Amino acid sequence: MQQWAFWIVALLLLIITLFTTWWAWWRWYKSRRDLADGPVKPTTINRSAWEEAGRRISVPDAGDSPQTESDPPAQTPGARARLTPPLARDAHDHPPIALITGGARRVGREVALELARAGCDIILTCLKSYEEGASLAREISSMGRTVWLKELDLADAHAVAALADELTRTLPRLDILVHNASLYGPTPLEDLDTADAAAMYQVNALGPLLLTTRLRTILADSPLKGGGCVVALSDIHAQGRPRRNFSSYLMSKAALDEMVQCLARDLAPSVRVNSVALGVVAWPEADAEMSAEEQRRYLRRIPLGRAGEPSDAASAVRWLALSAPYITGATIRVDGGRWLG
Repeated sequence: MQQWAFWIVALLLLIITLFTTWWAWWRWYKSRRDLADGPVKPTTINRSAWEEAGRRISVPDAGDSPQTESDPPAQTPGARARLTPPLARDAHDHPPIALITGGARRVGREVALELARAGCDIILTCLKSYEEGASLAREISSMGRTVWLKELDLADAHAVAALADELTRTLPRLDILVHNASLYGPTPLEDLDTADAAAMYQVNALGPLLLTTRLRTILADSPLKGGGCVVALSDIHAQGRPRRNFSSYLMSKAALDEMVQCLARDLAPSVRVNSVALGVVAWPEADAEMSAEEQRRYLRRIPLGRAGEPSDAASAVRWLALSAPYITGATIRVDGGRWLG
């Protein structure tokens, strides 16, 4: 009798254990599905980052610019750009999503367009170039891609953390993170300012580190072959070819290069981390920073004999992000061979 009682109690305990395990698994699975579906449900109550972007950005009137045969059909005046994610059952059903910091202008703009043409939905961050970012967002939206625009100050650690937490909470997936935003400028030793040097480090190195760290979980869940990918835009002159009077900038970019090496190990095997070290792909906008004669002298040291273009940098980013699943911890120099001389 005692033996039967023992087996009955054991069976009840087994049933309770199995039921508890199943219930815990179901709650975990449901929470993951809710997390993935949350930002794309049209009936969501909380205004998400994507709804906010759609509220703030409108498509220009059809008469604002001439239309060619290759242009998309004109939208009615006052229409909104398609800035809300399409419905997707899970991350595998949603197109790849790429986040580009400082994506409103110059190299960042070209990277965003290149990845959009490759089939990615795009998240742009900007700080002082919001109108240019809004214009780019409308252009990407007209290509049939979903685009989101966020203001972000990489020097503000709290803002970086808040954006990363919001993206992790609301995005169905995140596949590509491009660190493009940076502070650039000469810092002659006689004018060296502690606050300016610290700001360059914050924006060019520490901000990317914090943002990548905060986004590592959702990047690791990317269904892309090779997993999520981080690409940092660096500078060839921070790798042993320093220019005079740029110590603060080049030190911050050297720190970014070291971040790439460290995170390539720390985030493997789920996330790849690489860098694109640029020579001249877009001349500085400040005329006083490099005269026409200085530009000619610089070009004479480039084996290919010319300056590059932002599209050259964008092509390298696209290749690393989407076509190089077995590459991590690498630096691709896009400099026309300037590193050699």
